[in-house]
Amino acid sequence: MQRILIIDDNITNLRVAMDYLEAYSFEILTARSGESGLRRAQEAQPALILLDVQMAGIDGFETCRRLKANPATAAIPVIFMTVQADSQAVVRGLEAGAVDYLPKPIEAAEMLARVRTHLELRALQSRLEERVAERTAALEAEIERRRAAQAEKDRLLETVRQQSEQLRSLTQLFLESQQARQQGLAATLDDSVRQEIRLLQESVRAAARAIESAPPDPATASSLPYLSQATQILSHLQSQTAEMAANLAQSSAEQQQVLDNPLLKLTEREREVLQLIVEGKSTSQIAEMLVVTRGTISTYRRRLMDKLGVSDLAGLIRFALENGLTGAAA
Repeated sequence: MQRILIIDDNITNLRVAMDYLEAYSFEILTARSGESGLRRAQEAQPALILLDVQMAGIDGFETCRRLKANPATAAIPVIFMTVQADSQAVVRGLEAGAVDYLPKPIEAAEMLARVRTHLELRALQSRLEERVAERTAALEAEIERRRAAQAEKDRLLETVRQQSEQLRSLTQLFLESQQARQQGLAATLDDSVRQEIRLLQESVRAAARAIESAPPDPATASSLPYLSQATQILSHLQSQTAEMAANLAQSSAEQQQVLDNPLLKLTEREREVLQLIVEGKSTSQIAEMLVVTRGTISTYRRRLMDKLGVSDLAGLIRFALENGLTGAAA
């Protein structure tokens, strides 16, 4: 049962409309003035209002304007009833917020048809508003979910960037430290150890010469083969020491080559820009992804070319391919 409020100061008109609509199972409320109609509309929240234009006190036009100005009653459709069926009165009623009008004397069948039409329209509007609200809530939830996912992605990316920068610094520090140790060991082998071996060789040779020049003595003569063997062993040790020093020096050169790799000297943001360039992203796309200006990306690109010793974009991509930059195949 849908509730309809009839506002009319004419008791006869009220009775006719009320009896007819009640026969079609509508719940009818009545008010005899604009002021009382405003109060009843706010309290009862009818589904539709039939409003007479000519009433004592505030007229129907003013009553309708006040109904529409009140958030509690603004959505209730108003059909005004008037004997002023001229276009000016109709326009005034519609401008006041009414959805339709009924000319007096009222034709019962026409009144029923218009009432049903506007009740159905309001029901459709309510369902549409519900669906819009549901869809809006679903979209807001999806936007929030994506925002949270993007925030988590950004957090993880920032963590990866920081770890990557730390790893780059630690790698460089480790290589430099290892290179220094190897250079120190190579210098020790080349200087101290080989020097000691040379001194031993000279002492062995001097002992052999002393035995050979001394009067013949079977006891001392028997030691000459051992001295000769010791000389050979020392010569072999000297060769091995020289080889070890050379290998250590070669390792340091290889480590220096790693340290001199331009990719290791790039900043985290420079490597990120290079990665995106290699993946085929345009300057505008990179600027949007990194939330910077296009001019900033152009500056990064020029800096990359200077550091990597290339002159154009193709050179940047070729350098990344040759150095196995992750994602370069894309």
